[in-house]
Amino acid sequence: METKRFRLPARIDSLQALRFFGAMCITVYHFSGIQGSLPFDFSHAVYLFYMVSGFVVMLSTDDPKKKKFFLTRRLIRVLPLYWGLTVLTFAAGLMFPSLIGYRPTAEQLIKSLLFIPYRRATARASEAIRPLVGLGHTLQYEMLFYLFFMVAMHISHKRRGYIAAGFAAAAALVGVFFPTKEPVVHFYTANRYAWAAFIAGLACYGIFDLLQRRVIVLKTGALPIAGAAAAALFAVPVFITETSVWYDLFMFFAVLCAGLFWSACGRGTPRVLVIPGNISFSYYLIHYYTVTLSARLLGINSFSLRNLLLAAAVTAATWGISWVSWYLVEKKFSGYLLSKLPA
Repeated sequence: METKRFRLPARIDSLQALRFFGAMCITVYHFSGIQGSLPFDFSHAVYLFYMVSGFVVMLSTDDPKKKKFFLTRRLIRVLPLYWGLTVLTFAAGLMFPSLIGYRPTAEQLIKSLLFIPYRRATARASEAIRPLVGLGHTLQYEMLFYLFFMVAMHISHKRRGYIAAGFAAAAALVGVFFPTKEPVVHFYTANRYAWAAFIAGLACYGIFDLLQRRVIVLKTGALPIAGAAAAALFAVPVFITETSVWYDLFMFFAVLCAGLFWSACGRGTPRVLVIPGNISFSYYLIHYYTVTLSARLLGINSFSLRNLLLAAAVTAATWGISWVSWYLVEKKFSGYLLSKLPA
């Protein structure tokens, strides 16, 4: 038996590893020819990102003084890259409309920059509620969640998690009981799983905050057992192909808890997982372009050894491009802006 007080480190590298894992899952999904032959819907990994966001906003606002620049810091981290890609996509759409499947308008540009949902044509469908940047719709949920959380902090910093969870639950319930086709309200209320994921992240913080306040008795081998249990959850879809989204949410929640448990026990995370996790935001937004374009040009439309090798090469190249984006935009430019804020 081992007696150990839970203590999350100042830098939780397991979260970066989870971001890397989530980014790779989304990559598999966007190689639709490969995804179609696999038993698990890898698109649901986006909910892992929402859970991490719920956990991180709670952790990063432990100090009540930090609420003053909370939203400003979030925007500085997100907007430079997102806005840059939005403008580039708009320009590319004007010059080569056949490349992205439609010709964007100035109104669509403005709405995309301001995270206002609207309906437009896409390369895969005649109509969808999407901004110009392919994966920007997930950032729209993030932005509204950040707004909910900022309001919650100003109401009561101590109970900010409960209040933000209440806002998220209310948005989900509006979608369930008052469905509408109006694009803004429909978009922000129709996906109850997204709001459930944010709430799960908030709850995860609550669990670990409670554990850090107590002395926990761990049995030898607890970490391998926890890891094996999380891995077993991923094995279920191999044998049961009709698992629900709720199951996938529970599975990713367990994986998040297992990663945090690992860090709280003082275990290190391999740098080979942490480094790509650091640049996962750039990768997440950029990979949709490289994957979609390469799938079209190289014919990566089925599950085969050739296509797996091509997909691996495209993915590796995308990580290289993303590192440049992370270094110039996130580390240098956003880092400079963040350094100008009061500590």
